[in-house]
Amino acid sequence: MLNAHENPSADASIERFDQAYHQKGLASQRMYPNEAMVQFVLGLFGHLAPAERQTVRILEVGCGSGANLWMLSKEGFEVYGLDASAAGLSLAETHLAKKWEVMARLAVGDFTRLPYPDRFFDAVIDVVSLQHLNLKGTSAALVEVARVLKRDGRFFSYRLSDKSCMYLRNALPMIDAATVQDIPSPLPLANNGPTSFIGPALARHLYDAAGLIVESIQTFGRTYVSGDFVEYMAIDSSLRPI
Repeated sequence: MLNAHENPSADASIERFDQAYHQKGLASQRMYPNEAMVQFVLGLFGHLAPAERQTVRILEVGCGSGANLWMLSKEGFEVYGLDASAAGLSLAETHLAKKWEVMARLAVGDFTRLPYPDRFFDAVIDVVSLQHLNLKGTSAALVEVARVLKRDGRFFSYRLSDKSCMYLRNALPMIDAATVQDIPSPLPLANNGPTSFIGPALARHLYDAAGLIVESIQTFGRTYVSGDFVEYMAIDSSLRPI
C-alpha cells in the first residue's frame, strides 16, 4: 500500500477497491484479459516454444482479481502479480486455482517500491492500475518499472487518456494537473477514487524522465449510450539504452 506522505491520494483508491472486492467478489472486476495486453504479450513471446516460455518472467502491477494473470499462466509464462489490496489478491488466488487450475506468484505491495530485484522481468504490464496514482506517484512507479525490467524488457500500460469526458469536465476537483479527486456519478468509471488522465506528450515526458522510451501509443475509444466519450492509451515502452 502506498505511504501517505508519498502519494496520499492512493489510499482513497485502495479503500474503494477493497470495498468492491468484499461486496461483489469476482463480479467487482472483469473476468477476462485485456485484448490489447494479450496482443502485446503474444506479439513479443507468442513464437516461443513451451519450454522457452517457462523462462519468461512477466509482472502485472495492479493485478486485482487475476483476469490477466490466468491467461498469462495458461500460456506458460512465469507470472507474478502485485496489488495493494490483499482482498483482491485473495480473490485472484482462488480464481486462478479453482477455475483455471493455474498459479501466479502474488504479493501485496506498493507500485512505487516494487519488491523485486533489479533487471528481473522480461515484461511488466499495467492495465488501468497506475492511472490511480497522481503524477508524483506515477513518476515514482515508472522509475521502479524501469529498475526491474531486463535490458531488453518491455513495459505495457493501458490507461485513460486526457481526451476522456471525465477529465474534460472542468468543474471536477483536481489533485494535480492530470489527476481528479474522484469521478462522480453518472459519469463513466465513477467512484473509483483518484484517477489520472495523461496524453501522448505527457506520457513521453514522464517515461523519458524514468529512463523509458515510448515505442508506440495506440488509442481505443468508447462512446457510451449517454454520449460520454472515454479514450484509453495502450503504451508500449522499452528501457533507454545505456
